Amino acid sequence: MKIYVATHKPFGRVLPENYEYIQVNAANNPHFCPLTDDTGDHISEKNPHFCELTAIYWIWKNDTESDIVGLAHYRRLLTKRALSSSQKHYADEKDVTKWLNEFDMIASRRQTFGISVEAQLQQCVHAHDLILLRQTIGRVAPDYLEAYDKVMQGKKTYLCNLFICKKERWDEYCEWLFSILFEMEKNVDMTGYSVQEQRLYGYLAERLFTVYVLKNGLRIKELYTHIVGDSKLQKIKNKFKQKVFGR
Repeated sequence: MKIYVATHKPFGRVLPENYEYIQVNAANNPHFCPLTDDTGDHISEKNPHFCELTAIYWIWKNDTESDIVGLAHYRRLLTKRALSSSQKHYADEKDVTKWLNEFDMIASRRQTFGISVEAQLQQCVHAHDLILLRQTIGRVAPDYLEAYDKVMQGKKTYLCNLFICKKERWDEYCEWLFSILFEMEKNVDMTGYSVQEQRLYGYLAERLFTVYVLKNGLRIKELYTHIVGDSKLQKIKNKFKQKVFGR
């Protein structure tokens, strides 16, 4: 098993066994990490638009040895304990192997919005790009349109592109995902887009992951997301301790 931890800046935190940093956007920046996303078959130069997808693509094309692969971020890692920052609760090889005998994939817990997934996404991207995405799915993978509409009209979705699965499943998902995104990319004009709006494909992939899961009836083992250095989490933990222990 290899869990890749995408990072765009030096991060000195030592990772547990089976975890390894991968520097993303390496084609556009000086290297600081032994493993970078601009080696082999890569799309590193697209990182400003594809975000952590450049790491997902790199794993797809270049990891030919791991039976199980996954992606985490330098600040977001999957954990079994909601209020723990301890690495001992991160998804380890023993747990992952056991879970993947019962589930198809392991991912962060689904998020629920007060509005539709489509309406929430339009806070980050342009509405005409969502129209273009649906048109592209209609050409490239029309059998996914029903699932796409259901996800976009619903209020629940997976976020952050954090997931772990067997390499064969990873490859199948990537083949589907990038066939859609690369086709859509041919028709997108980002003139005048803000830095956030230019992260278009990273945002879309989060929702497309949910579409893929729904259409294929995949069983997902949901884990908590530990956000390293999250002050909000620390406040919750402190409040809990004060309520339970009086301190």
